[in-house]
Amino acid sequence: MVSEFRPLAEVLRELKALVQKKMSGYFFIATENNHSSTILLRNGQVDEVTFSRYRSDEAVKQLANVSAARARFQPGAIGASAGRTPLGEAALQWLLGGFENDTGMRQPVAPAPERRTPSVANPAAHRDAIEKVALSYLGPIAVLLCDEAFSGSKDMEQILQQIGSNLATPEEYRRFMAEARAALD
Repeated sequence: MVSEFRPLAEVLRELKALVQKKMSGYFFIATENNHSSTILLRNGQVDEVTFSRYRSDEAVKQLANVSAARARFQPGAIGASAGRTPLGEAALQWLLGGFENDTGMRQPVAPAPERRTPSVANPAAHRDAIEKVALSYLGPIAVLLCDEAFSGSKDMEQILQQIGSNLATPEEYRRFMAEARAALD
């Protein structure tokens, strides 16, 4: 893995070269904002794309908003694609060269919504309520995820986002955030 961050276009050129060489394996991308993306290649074909909690076309849209990243390729055989969501043609075209012209995958960055959750001096006072909500979504691992989130920040919004980033779908994330915020009221 290259240790320094480079423009995303340079990273995607590496991916394009791997596709042209008909490689199989995992192409890992880490962003400056500490998000990760994994692109599965099978015989030079993009088999699946994930970005944070997003998959397929939505993952490529999120990746399009990245300015700098670093990457590593792990060669290896990729199993059957059962259960994977195939990429749409526009997302695939952008990923394999359209990024050079930014042909429409980049989404305008929406302004941050007004924060409803407070920044508090002692977020541990709210921990029980948040942990209870997290348990209903994540099961027993929620306790560890809450430990990590509460020890890393005193900003309640950041804590909720960190815990919520472990959920599988955007809909689950939205429901968790709404329930957690309600639990704080």
